Amino acid sequence: MTTLLRCAIIDDEFLAQALLAKYVRRVPWLELVATFDDAITAFNQLPNLAVDVIFLDITMPKMTGLEFLRAYPAPHPAVIMTTADPEHALAGFDFGVTDYLLKPIPFDRFLKAIGRAGEKKTSAPLVGSLPEQTTTSPLAGKPTPGTDFIYFKTDRKLEQVRVDDLVFAESLGDYLKIFLADRYLVVLLTMKKLVDTLPADRFLRVHRSCIVQLRHIQTLEGNTIHVSTGQALVVGPNYRAEVKEAVQKWLAV
Repeated sequence: MTTLLRCAIIDDEFLAQALLAKYVRRVPWLELVATFDDAITAFNQLPNLAVDVIFLDITMPKMTGLEFLRAYPAPHPAVIMTTADPEHALAGFDFGVTDYLLKPIPFDRFLKAIGRAGEKKTSAPLVGSLPEQTTTSPLAGKPTPGTDFIYFKTDRKLEQVRVDDLVFAESLGDYLKIFLADRYLVVLLTMKKLVDTLPADRFLRVHRSCIVQLRHIQTLEGNTIHVSTGQALVVGPNYRAEVKEAVQKWLAV
């Protein structure tokens, strides 16, 4: 990554600020422009700072992170939400946030989030070009052998999703973020239920919080999988043998 990303942190907790600032300093193509203890000060000063990425806490006094997002004029920088509550993070997807980080934040997850923000800057405007997002509730039914689509329930309709288009899914507490070929869905569903629903011969668990469709794996490099939509997925230590065995079945020698 060669594009410099200018970052700002909005968080009323000193330790959370310090951790994010330390992570930013580790990455040569990130620059920390400003740190704010409250969202109101950030709201007034950020428009003059040419920031690319905002790390935004949700639970803050005076103005919450969600209130900040509602009020901040569009187009605004890419927003990576930081929170201890996945349900709060889910609400942020209505505002087109790039990603969310669940506290305490591990460095590898920080890198994944900032990578997504970088992709948005190099390929399109940071906000405003995100795929359409849909908040759904659990899967309507388990596919039978030979079925090439499944349905998701929305508030007023059933939405058909081709199984081939389901690239991978990440857990967000009681929710899943399901990445399709052209967009993503946020689903009220556990990882176990999704695993039980999808055809086992086509999907591979690569982490306790991630499942990926085999046909969308483009490269396997060490313990990192690169998928067709451009994301890099880390293979968990407990899943490495299973991933290696699954890939070797298709190895040309």
